[in-house]
Amino acid sequence: MPDRRAVTAAAVRHRLRPPVPWRFQVARLYAPFVNFSIAGLVGCGWAYAGLTKTSHPGGEWTALWLSVLGAAVLMKVALAAGPVFAGPDRVFWVLSTPVSRGALLRPRFLWLLAAGAAVGAGWPAVVSGIVGAVVPPVAAAGAGSACGVAVVAGAVVLQWVRVRPQGWLSGLAGLAVVALLVPLWAGSGGGLLGTAGFPVRPGGWAGVIGAAWVVAIGLAVVAAAALRSLRRSDLAAGGALAGVARVSVSWFDLALLGAVLAERRARALGRVKSVRLRGSRLVVLAWTDALRLRRTPNAALVWAALLPAPALVSVGWEGAVVPAVHLVAAFLATDRLAAGLKFVCRSPAMRRALGLPDRQLRLAHLVFPAFGAIVWCAVTAAFTPHVSAVNALVSAVGAVAVVHRIATRPPIDYGAAVIDFGVFGPTPLGLVVQFSRGPALLAVLGLVQLAL
Repeated sequence: MPDRRAVTAAAVRHRLRPPVPWRFQVARLYAPFVNFSIAGLVGCGWAYAGLTKTSHPGGEWTALWLSVLGAAVLMKVALAAGPVFAGPDRVFWVLSTPVSRGALLRPRFLWLLAAGAAVGAGWPAVVSGIVGAVVPPVAAAGAGSACGVAVVAGAVVLQWVRVRPQGWLSGLAGLAVVALLVPLWAGSGGGLLGTAGFPVRPGGWAGVIGAAWVVAIGLAVVAAAALRSLRRSDLAAGGALAGVARVSVSWFDLALLGAVLAERRARALGRVKSVRLRGSRLVVLAWTDALRLRRTPNAALVWAALLPAPALVSVGWEGAVVPAVHLVAAFLATDRLAAGLKFVCRSPAMRRALGLPDRQLRLAHLVFPAFGAIVWCAVTAAFTPHVSAVNALVSAVGAVAVVHRIATRPPIDYGAAVIDFGVFGPTPLGLVVQFSRGPALLAVLGLVQLAL
């Protein structure tokens, strides 16, 4: 009888991922290397521009709450994906064999910690590009990397204790948005409101970094010990989401990922109370769309989180690009409110069941996206420099038009002719045509905003 104890985690990983010749590995890493190089060069330019300019009054306050908002968003994304997950093949070895569960999951956990440290170390560069250098660069990178590790390790601990504090994290993100809006609104569109700086002496940052790393290492040790107690339900959900995300990116079709996220939201919601809707069909459809938005609070959270974005860009960049950024942010905010419009336009069976002309169905599901775009543009125009009433009007109308055009575009035709663009590889022409339906209009409206 064979000795089952001889099976190790290294042998399982070798079986699941057989060795690949180095030539294929180099060819496979070429495209990611080019993309990361371009992103790294842009980030270095952004960081250099932030480090060489004078910090704005109130920059410490803005940097603090931007960091809180980034940490809350990172925690929400990590908890949505697991953060430690495993596919069906790895789950079999985790649960059905005597292989050490912690040893099998530890490499992925270490990669997650490294990713958290990299994101945390790069986040101060993003903040400094907006408000200038309010913290010494070395201290900011050290404390940021420690916070990134702490956020990822804390997410693993929450996964182990099976706690999903998405509501609390949404509340924290909302508080950060309000804290960012207060100085912008009080500054009457002229910049940030002056606030007190960080109460840390120049020589005291070593203690801050040391304390941050002590907390991060403690959470990492607890999370590493918790790997041995993760259940199948904790590992499989994130694996399915990661697989669908990979397919969606490969096929350039984010509708697949949106369908899986909608299913997960429905399962988390559980059940809802049935009510009788009265009124005409258009009123009932519009009210149903409002109920859909109420059951997806993350859409409203993203809509609110984008409110300070144009004003923050006006602080860090030249004023000429602020109207175009305002347009893009308005489109992103409006797009989060158009889930009902996309669902109806992409489901012929639902349109036939509702029994109304397509124009009326689209009009009914455009009510709340249009209302959200008007309110968003009116609020942001009140405190965003270089954004006039005409710019706000163009942003509101353009955001609704782009969202409607994207929602009503036909499905991707993968049987069309294929052209090789070099870096992106063979790409169907139908995919290029579909991508131009909406983003092309957004680019034209951006040029109009720059010309006004």
